[in-house]
Amino acid sequence: MNAESEPDRLRLLSAASTGMAGVLDMERVARHLVAVALGGFADTVGVYVAEQLIVGDEPPRPPGVRAVETRRIAVGAAGADLEPLFPAGEMVVFAAGSAYAACIADGAPQRFGELDRHLVLEPRVPPPRPARERLADLVDFLLVPLRTGEAVLGLAAFARGKAAGPFTDADAALAGELAALTARCLDGARRYQREHAAARALQAGLLPLPPGAVPGVRVAHRSVPAGRANLVGGDWCDVVPLPGGRLALVIGDAMGHGSAAAAAMVQLRAAARTLAMLGKDPAEILTWLDRIAPDIGPVQFATCACAVLDPAAGTAEICRAGHPPPILLRPDGDCDVLDLPPGLPLGLDGADYENTRVAVPDGSTLVLYTDGLIETRARDLEAGIAALRSALAGRAGPLEDACADVVAKLVVPPNHDDVTGMLVRTGT
Repeated sequence: MNAESEPDRLRLLSAASTGMAGVLDMERVARHLVAVALGGFADTVGVYVAEQLIVGDEPPRPPGVRAVETRRIAVGAAGADLEPLFPAGEMVVFAAGSAYAACIADGAPQRFGELDRHLVLEPRVPPPRPARERLADLVDFLLVPLRTGEAVLGLAAFARGKAAGPFTDADAALAGELAALTARCLDGARRYQREHAAARALQAGLLPLPPGAVPGVRVAHRSVPAGRANLVGGDWCDVVPLPGGRLALVIGDAMGHGSAAAAAMVQLRAAARTLAMLGKDPAEILTWLDRIAPDIGPVQFATCACAVLDPAAGTAEICRAGHPPPILLRPDGDCDVLDLPPGLPLGLDGADYENTRVAVPDGSTLVLYTDGLIETRARDLEAGIAALRSALAGRAGPLEDACADVVAKLVVPPNHDDVTGMLVRTGT
């Protein structure tokens, strides 16, 4: 391709921009650059990013004269398979003083006419003949830094064979534009991937005890954050073992969605767990949470239901703060909505909460949930509770299956509210 032709230049930039827009995976961004550049601009292309980005760190500072650790995340060649020789995903250390290290350290393009073979890792398997011939035919190499602001994320390596001829100044300028676009998309993808990993770690760390962790009781739960973009939300549930084989069950819903609601949820959940471990009954736990809620930031209101289950006695003390009523699924398959004082949501200060003792026969399932499970724009509270009872009726099989089926029946993503459901079954 002649980069001095404005239509060709715009075609390549448009193809790159269109393909990378909204892509939140670094490897997919890099592979798209490779595919675009192989469409007439270069004969081989490789994309390398700093190893720190792969493990979730910030872009490294210029390494000076040191060797540079990178990860090859995409590679391609016109008419040849370079994967056996240069596998994507492989860590590559560029020697200090090499053109590769200089490209990243100085943030400036580099040109050379012969591949520095001493900088290339030995292939794990002998490369196929087309790859060997392709490497021997390359006569011009152009390394362009992947820069965002002051940070250099890595480099894009372009090469041409004898038939295509060397890169012109216009080609080098176009390579710089392609690299700049790629760097912006890579930076967005790596930020998303880092936040995604952090959110997943947070979500995993906040899950209740795994099934079987409480003797004589089985627990199953599901959480679905609102929308497509959120990874965590304001809903939570928890199971806290107590002396005498009892356990505290807590479920709550902090107002809002996303990170702000999740931050409030973390504080309320930690406080509820601590209060339960101190021996507070459900009403006392909710009273203290009501006092705490106004001081936890912009999200000041939440609903919550709390229970202390005593499997040996076959009873539970339950209290709620503006939260949907629990449901008791009896061993014979009948569902009862527990008649409990509704209470006021947390954060209104001065609310009066009241415990209710209910019978929980052996083999019963106590169902706790947030309003996102039952309410939608087309289904009000009463209709939602009826739908939940219908989904639960006759459910005597494995608890995990029952929990998954109930959520699947009632929630159609993208849901507009966070959803959490917890099923707790007594008996063996």
